Amino acid sequence: MKIAILSDIHGNYTALKAVLRDVENEGVKKLFCLGDYVGYYYEPEKCIDLLFNWDIECVRGNHENMLFEIIKNSKLLEYYKNIHGSGIEEALEKLNSKHLQFLEKMPETLEVIIKNFNFILCHGSPWDVNYYLYPDREISVFKKCASLGKDFVLLGHTHRQMIKKVDSTIIINPGSVGQPRDKNKGACWALLDLEKKKYILKTTKYNSMNEIAQVNNNDPEKNQLVKYLTF
Repeated sequence: MKIAILSDIHGNYTALKAVLRDVENEGVKKLFCLGDYVGYYYEPEKCIDLLFNWDIECVRGNHENMLFEIIKNSKLLEYYKNIHGSGIEEALEKLNSKHLQFLEKMPETLEVIIKNFNFILCHGSPWDVNYYLYPDREISVFKKCASLGKDFVLLGHTHRQMIKKVDSTIIINPGSVGQPRDKNKGACWALLDLEKKKYILKTTKYNSMNEIAQVNNNDPEKNQLVKYLTF
């Protein structure tokens, strides 16, 4: 059985569509998604519609938490727009009740067992959705993940790919589909083959000109939104 691990899609429809094409070509039947479907870029509704077509296990990320904070308190919208751009506003305008229910029902941490393999899915870390688990973090942090006694701990949030083996636990960050920050030229994800007990980091090439044009139209002052698409 093959599983594709995706994270940090951030409304980048072109990137997600390209990744799912490669995922399908690999013979994958199941997706694990690690949060941040919204924010930064501008087509989250199309992204979620694509995910509806798959057998999928999902957790929410910090940008989903932002979205629901704004729904409860609209005064927060300008605050988050100033930091992250207008992608969160686009999500508010474009997501329908089905999309919102899909996101709202997601836990921040999820335990999954498949073929006797134990997984923890989370966004930042199993203990904090906002925690950045960078590859150079002190070993004690990775030991904390391994202490949970699972075969795999899957997480995102940093937008940087990583695989670390700590004791008997494999810790995987697939990187970001929508906005990689480790100079990968493309959309990042990971492939897990349970039968062969193999796991590999993947990058899918795609043309980001549509997203760059959208940034220039919606958030021309947010240079970093283009920077991360043009490494």
